[in-house]
Amino acid sequence: KPEPLNCSYPEPCHSRSLPLPHVDNDPHFIINLPKSQKNICFNINAEPGKILNLVSDADTGVAVNGQLIGAKKQENEKLNTYFGKIGFYFKSKGLKVEVSTELITLKDGSYSTGLSWADTGSALISLGVYASARLLVSVKKEHNVTITVDEEMSFMVVLHRVWKNHPVNVDFLGIYIPPSNLYSSKAHGLIGKAWFWEVSIFNEGPGQDPEKPKATMEFKGHKLTVTRGLQKDYRTDQVFGTDVQCWFVHNSGKGFIDGHYTDYLVPHLYSFLKNP
Repeated sequence: KPEPLNCSYPEPCHSRSLPLPHVDNDPHFIINLPKSQKNICFNINAEPGKILNLVSDADTGVAVNGQLIGAKKQENEKLNTYFGKIGFYFKSKGLKVEVSTELITLKDGSYSTGLSWADTGSALISLGVYASARLLVSVKKEHNVTITVDEEMSFMVVLHRVWKNHPVNVDFLGIYIPPSNLYSSKAHGLIGKAWFWEVSIFNEGPGQDPEKPKATMEFKGHKLTVTRGLQKDYRTDQVFGTDVQCWFVHNSGKGFIDGHYTDYLVPHLYSFLKNP
């Protein structure tokens, strides 16, 4: 059974009679709260090209950001967006990793090397050249890449391919971040502070949709109406995924994330949040 996670994935948080390998929607977050033993979900509706900060920890020197791409055209008067690039910056080590749907690029000062998702016949690639920096990048062909730093932090990016001639859909990425990562108490970002949060959920009852019960969630003194449903975890099953139960917060996570989601927009793929 996969461990609890914090992730971003373009999948709506509700039940489906037939699991699908991908679903058109704006970037969707599922946050595991270890202290409360709850999973919280929310969507972010932002424009293609925008970059969202996921983790920003100036004390440990780690920043993780995701850049949005759009579908090929609108559906139902709405342009769906997805993560097309994920950037990792390990400032204290001078290392940057960019994961796109086409290439994985590692940068160490003026030195740069790239890995294709299909660059080898083996299932796993370890970059020994970075052993001195204790950064390990392992690529599972056409599936995922795992980044491990000093055995203290790990990140997984999952690749999702679609038919290249599909009239609407595009290739995209999902990111999974385990709650065991060692951040400082000053960590911020859309999911960077989740390890310190606690919520209470009560008054559970039937919702308008019988498959989506509603409840009241209390968080930081605020009370929000939330809806329960299922989210897909694609780490172990790339096609159908594994169901993860979560409570969905509406309006781009309003009341759950600090401030507005636009507060988490950053100018570059390796930026830290300013004055988090």
